[in-house]
Amino acid sequence: MFDLCDLNEKSLFSDWLRAWADTKILGMKFSYVTSIESFVSHLSCIDKEISSVRPMDIQSVIQKLSVKNPNTGKPASKKLLKNLRQTAISVFEFAINNCYEINKNPAELVKIPTYASYEKRQALSKEQQSRILDTPHRASLSALIMMLCGLRVGELMALTWDSIDFEHHVIIVNKSAFNVSGNQMRIQNFTKNKDWRKVTIPDLLYQKLMREYENKKYITKYVSTKSDGVDMHTRSSWNRMWESYQQTLGFNFTPHQLRHTYASMLYASGMDIKSSSELLGHKDTQITMNIYTHLMKEENIIPIDKYDEFLNEVFSDKNTKEKEDSVDEIAG
Repeated sequence: MFDLCDLNEKSLFSDWLRAWADTKILGMKFSYVTSIESFVSHLSCIDKEISSVRPMDIQSVIQKLSVKNPNTGKPASKKLLKNLRQTAISVFEFAINNCYEINKNPAELVKIPTYASYEKRQALSKEQQSRILDTPHRASLSALIMMLCGLRVGELMALTWDSIDFEHHVIIVNKSAFNVSGNQMRIQNFTKNKDWRKVTIPDLLYQKLMREYENKKYITKYVSTKSDGVDMHTRSSWNRMWESYQQTLGFNFTPHQLRHTYASMLYASGMDIKSSSELLGHKDTQITMNIYTHLMKEENIIPIDKYDEFLNEVFSDKNTKEKEDSVDEIAG
């Protein structure tokens, strides 16, 4: 972590960026930390004294990413570009507040290309889901728990064996990992929404979990561990494992995509919104409703079952008469 006393108008933008990020991620959940670190990695290429950074230096980063994001091989989404612009603005605000010699914020003049597209929430394809089910890797059980039970990555990192009720086939989600300082994570005894929930373990996952438990119950209390098989993940150990896992599978995806895949499968199975909301741990059912609406639009499906029921009830007499007439015609 940078000492702010060592930073001034001659310090590199990348150093101010790192100092800003270190203050932002303290005490934050793992997914938030991952997002901040992603923004830092994209902007760290601006290797100039902060006082000499011009709007075009930041604009150049935005333009290149809008054509191709090196992490995905595809154009960066408008959401990512906006987040990067806001990150640069925040870094300069941070520098201005901590160094009187810095008084301009060139990031405010940066524009987002109009052709940039909004990123769609994307569930994994059936083929990708099958690869995750069948491909052996140290991260495969973690991925399966997120994909088949909908845990957030911070909840998965904090998951302990005593939170799995094998007798009743449920996972009790009551903890989450958050960033303490630098690379270290700590467990808090509540989830993102300061609540806990029970999630049913599907048969597809149950036997895999049971086998892992029998192998590890005397070695570690954590379901997902560092490579030593004992300790809870740090940020870097998780990232190394995830990078290796993606290379093994042959495609890139995020832990959140696994959770979105879980939501998609709940929808496809006919699960009602209230039950899905409870299983996903959403604070508000409107969040689940938004996901379901998005999925229905993707499939171009408009649910009219209730409407059909209403029409059948309203015109039940007419339907009965038409059936009687039809029978009379056949009989005649």
